[in-house]
Amino acid sequence: MTDPKQPAPKQPPAHAKPAAQQSQGKPEPNVQDLQKQVARLIDIAARAQADLQNFKMRMERDAAELRFFIQSDLLLKILPVLDDLYRAMSHTSSKDGLEQIAKKLEKILWDAGVKKIEAIGARFDPLRHEIVNTGPGEKDIIIAVHEEGYELHGKVLRPAKVQVGDGTDKGT
Repeated sequence: MTDPKQPAPKQPPAHAKPAAQQSQGKPEPNVQDLQKQVARLIDIAARAQADLQNFKMRMERDAAELRFFIQSDLLLKILPVLDDLYRAMSHTSSKDGLEQIAKKLEKILWDAGVKKIEAIGARFDPLRHEIVNTGPGEKDIIIAVHEEGYELHGKVLRPAKVQVGDGTDKGT
């Protein structure tokens, strides 16, 4: 039973908010605010995903460059050996043994992605050729190769050392 001397507890009006929400003093978010917030979060997620993809591509590119530099260091030490074999073959009459060794070494290099830079008759390219001297011939056209140049996967490993024409006629 209730005591008649005590007043009955007051019931909040039906439109009133619970006490926990009233104490925060924040208005209830409307649908537009929630849609803006969702759009902002979707944008943040899309940017994070794009950043991750860019990071993966950058890491793959960096790994490829690292492999190139590791390979190129070793290959730059091997190429002079191949040059020496060619020189030895040009100074001896029995080339069979040296030729076989040179071919094996060339195959190893070619399988690793090394290619010779074709130079004779080509226009001088400072990124792929190094001028050792000039001589009679068409200007800036390579007329002789003193040391072969090589590329590894399309990047110059060692430029070709060449002789280029100086623009004078061969006959004079």
